[in-house]
Amino acid sequence: MDNFDSLKNIWQQDVSKNPVPPPPPSAESKHAKFKMQKQYVIGSILLVLTGLLILVMAVFLDFGFKQWYTFGAMGLITLICFAQATFLYRNYLKMKQINDSALPSDHLKQWKSYYQFRKKQNKWNGPLYFIALNFALGIYFIEIFTGRPMINVVILLSVYSAWMAYAYFVLGRKVLKKEEARLKTILDELEGLANQFEK
Repeated sequence: MDNFDSLKNIWQQDVSKNPVPPPPPSAESKHAKFKMQKQYVIGSILLVLTGLLILVMAVFLDFGFKQWYTFGAMGLITLICFAQATFLYRNYLKMKQINDSALPSDHLKQWKSYYQFRKKQNKWNGPLYFIALNFALGIYFIEIFTGRPMINVVILLSVYSAWMAYAYFVLGRKVLKKEEARLKTILDELEGLANQFEK
């Protein structure tokens, strides 16, 4: 216990005169941070590639589309993909700015700030992305479904609606729960460290 008290006293001294490295994050915290950053980067890359694929299809491939709004919808889907990719990459950069070498109390404040930032984002980003994407796809489907047998339209729209509902309400929530659990792992560890050094 004397060793811990000595370390605590050193820590509480003027850091500029006696710089002491903070304890490194645990393997669990490092893994949680890595997983979230990886998710943001891979999501960004996939969205950019999806947007580029749709753009190439609209400009260079001939699907026999006649209506301007079909091409407009494809352009809108591309923009939505690029906007969401930018959004995810921004989250990655914001998380990367968190200073792992800061004192436990400062490190905790940075993560709490990021946690609040993500909670606010999650309230509007998911619904906005879902609505915008489905609006653009709805416009795209107008020409696709024109002149098709009603049974085919009903089947395709049913499959599409079921998939979108599953993606939003099941997969989307699962991803958010995993992120929440990872953030809680990091926050709990940092709160423990900060409390130890405040005693």
